[in-house]
Amino acid sequence: MARGPTLQEIADRIREHLQRFENDPAINTPVTEGGSTRRYYNAYAYPSGRYVTVRYVSYQGDNHLTKDQAIAYLAWLDAGNVGKHFTLMEKAR
Repeated sequence: MARGPTLQEIADRIREHLQRFENDPAINTPVTEGGSTRRYYNAYAYPSGRYVTVRYVSYQGDNHLTKDQAIAYLAWLDAGNVGKHFTLMEKAR
């Protein structure tokens, strides 16, 4: 029986997207006009217990996604979308 991707595989692929966002100046713009705080800073994703932990800015809090939420977020990113998982969750409402 196929179990699908592991949390590690999902986290690795999300991390690739986040690091691409962080390295793209067209995406990683300042949060405020003329500000120095960027939308992504040391962005990372990693498996943590039953969750995939996503961090967009290193000194801000982590976000814990269930496997289903992480798979949905990854699919959204793979489809060419750019953004944080909050954006996907808002669109799903």
